[in-house]
Amino acid sequence: MTTPIAKPAPIRRGNRPSQVVGRLRRHGYPIFCAADVLDEIVDYSEENLQRERGGFLLGGLYLDHRVYVEIQHFVPARLTIDRAASMTFTHNTWAALSREAHARFPESILLGWHHTHPGFGIFLSAYDRFIHTHFFSQPWHVAMVVDPCQKELGFFQWSGQQLLDCGFVVVPSAPSQTDT
Repeated sequence: MTTPIAKPAPIRRGNRPSQVVGRLRRHGYPIFCAADVLDEIVDYSEENLQRERGGFLLGGLYLDHRVYVEIQHFVPARLTIDRAASMTFTHNTWAALSREAHARFPESILLGWHHTHPGFGIFLSAYDRFIHTHFFSQPWHVAMVVDPCQKELGFFQWSGQQLLDCGFVVVPSAPSQTDT
């Protein structure tokens, strides 16, 4: 089990407040996602409206008043088998993730995964649930689904033995040097 690091929840960045999307659940781990990472995921999702795409969510597990998840990085899934209504992570997908995550984000942990449902809506199929159950079984692991055709997205997380949809918090991106 990964031990959460004590860190205040990212409610604000400077004078810019965070934005709640959807219904936050009382139970479970609050999900915070950096706005620039969310934009990167949406842009990647919109690159192919004919086939499912996927990727991995990295960041940290932190403790404020309760344990929360902070998505700080996105790594597109390479070398997948993708079809119109399914996407499969291969051994090569996992190997590429391991290499890229270790090289670019060595302090981050794998928090979950992302995939698209172009034109199908936001839900977890039986196959998606299988993937999450077998590869993302920790209580803080999350799944993100994006429907780039309908411009919708949502998160799912564990609640006991169930995977439930949940809201999340968009954290403003850190100001860049050009913003000053």
